[in-house]
Amino acid sequence: MGSHHGFKDEHGDKHEQYDLINEGYVRALDIPESWLDRENNVIQRRVMESLVPFYQEAKIREGIGALKYPIYHLDFETFPCPLPRFKGEKPYSQSLSLFQYSIHVEHEPGVCDKDEDNYSYIATEHIDLRKDLVEHMLSVIKPDGGSIMVYNQSFEKTRLLEMAKIYPEYQERLIDMTDRLFDLMHLLKGNKSLYESLGYSEEEAKIMNFYHNDLNGSFSIKKVLPVFSDLSYKEMEIANGTEALVAYARFPQMDEDTFKNTYRDLLEYCKQDTWAMVKILMELRKI
Repeated sequence: MGSHHGFKDEHGDKHEQYDLINEGYVRALDIPESWLDRENNVIQRRVMESLVPFYQEAKIREGIGALKYPIYHLDFETFPCPLPRFKGEKPYSQSLSLFQYSIHVEHEPGVCDKDEDNYSYIATEHIDLRKDLVEHMLSVIKPDGGSIMVYNQSFEKTRLLEMAKIYPEYQERLIDMTDRLFDLMHLLKGNKSLYESLGYSEEEAKIMNFYHNDLNGSFSIKKVLPVFSDLSYKEMEIANGTEALVAYARFPQMDEDTFKNTYRDLLEYCKQDTWAMVKILMELRKI
């Protein structure tokens, strides 16, 4: 992790990624342990050698303690169209091309049903339905102060802020949502801002809370999910964001049966993303 920053040897000489490859260091464990001056790399190496997962139980517990209920687990899907389609868009703009969301409402710790507590929206036509999407979303996410759980929050935050500019009548509600965002990744990878606010020093705050050898240096939700559950995207008809936006792009060319099947597959894909957050949080509580 962080290998793009390079590694310094005992003499203070820095070895960049291509230097390492040319010098024969092609695996993570080839890099001498004495070159690892970042604590997260030391932790990663120990996990790789021992195959024993690393946990910081106290930090995970305190991070979870900062959550407010109900928790709204939220995920967006966007369509980065090469040519602007609607008001305010730029070429390849995805932030202004929201076409789908999924929300799972967790009423109390662990109290969330996969189906009954799920709310979804898909723009079924290639017309500007963004306002309709925003209104439906705000009917689900109440202004009651509950946390809004996302994974890698910069994506959802940017979408919400840009929707707030386009629809000033909903600006206050949408900005309130950005203030309530909580990034599930921070409970795993750590986050300087969050953990300093909880009383940790800068160095403690930067150290990751969890690492498992199966992550292979990545904290993407598709890497994290199999570590904490038996859920998988492998057998799904739509299994990633690219397939989702391609399916949406093809809506106008579909016959009725194909549209119904694709619509259902899109619902299941986005629903899996928010249910995955519910499941990961449940397992973190057990830790």
